[in-house]
Amino acid sequence: MTCSAARAGDRLDVLNVMWSGGSAFVSVQKVHRDILRQAGAGARVESLLLQAGEADPLAELGLVSSFDLSANRIKGRGPRALRRWLDQRRLRAWIAERRPKVVLLDGMGVAAYVLPLLEACGDTRAVVLFHGAKRPRAADIRLLHDFNTDRLTLMAVSETLAAELEQQLGRPVAGCRVAIEPVSFRSALLSRDAARAALGIARGEHRVVGAIGRLVPDKGFDLLITSIADWLLENPQDQLVIVGEGAARHDLLALAHGMGVAGQVHLVGHHPQVTQLYRAFDLMCIPSKQEGLGLVLPEAVIAGVPVLANDLPVFREQLSSVAGLLPSEGVEVWRRALAQTLEGDSRLLAETQQAGLAAEAAWLRFVDTFRGILASSR
Repeated sequence: MTCSAARAGDRLDVLNVMWSGGSAFVSVQKVHRDILRQAGAGARVESLLLQAGEADPLAELGLVSSFDLSANRIKGRGPRALRRWLDQRRLRAWIAERRPKVVLLDGMGVAAYVLPLLEACGDTRAVVLFHGAKRPRAADIRLLHDFNTDRLTLMAVSETLAAELEQQLGRPVAGCRVAIEPVSFRSALLSRDAARAALGIARGEHRVVGAIGRLVPDKGFDLLITSIADWLLENPQDQLVIVGEGAARHDLLALAHGMGVAGQVHLVGHHPQVTQLYRAFDLMCIPSKQEGLGLVLPEAVIAGVPVLANDLPVFREQLSSVAGLLPSEGVEVWRRALAQTLEGDSRLLAETQQAGLAAEAAWLRFVDTFRGILASSR
């Protein structure tokens, strides 16, 4: 089947295809939403989830459909190969009805499934946006090399990631630091008291250290609990609040109990309005072992909250410095940094990080880049 089924006037400007929905994918969905907004006023935009789940950020811009495929059906190995072929034939017809000018693909997993279906769409451009580093399979590299170069753009959410992917893929990858529109972000922030109330934190002058992310080993929350335990024991009114959910919840609670700080460490679960709550915190900690987007750091900095984080390339790129970045994942390094920051005046750190982030300039670069990428949709 070709992509000539619809009249030119009926063409979709941008089709955004993503892996799934739900709370674990909200950050990525917000990035895609902000990119899709650059298609321009009046652009026809739709999104498709290969799996299922909520996708409220995407619904702000247009219709969101779901194919409700399981991961096993998408991979289509062994006896599921026929089922995969039938699913892809159905998806090819679905895309043909819309004749999109541009298809935005959420990473290599989605690209591997959808790119072969676009070969017959002679004037449809594909944009693959990489959010993190995973070593590509040989089959994925072949797919990217075989697809028409004039119709394929590879993008990464940071210059650091783009350089790494170029080496792995042997194809040019453009990097654009993901940015947040600072004026609207700040205007949506709740006050300190309102944000703390939303998180169930009692009012008072005690210090609250925050962390946000899925409760999984790579986020390093075990390191954070271990490192801050001495401070909490010496300052019994202070608290650590971790916003997020995940499989490591039980282990983290057990760790806090074993360190004697269970009453001061609060795992409050996923919060749908978490981006409005940064002012609840006196300090934000990001002990991640690796990050692709790393959105918590710019969000906290824009909110005026100082940040301590592991020294990861994506954070250096965002801050244009190492202010607040710790050179090791060691407990002692984190313990000292926490004590020094909480004991002192952290406003200088916050101001230095705000200057390095240069949120307004970063947002303008983001807008210019993706308006150019989506220009063929207009």
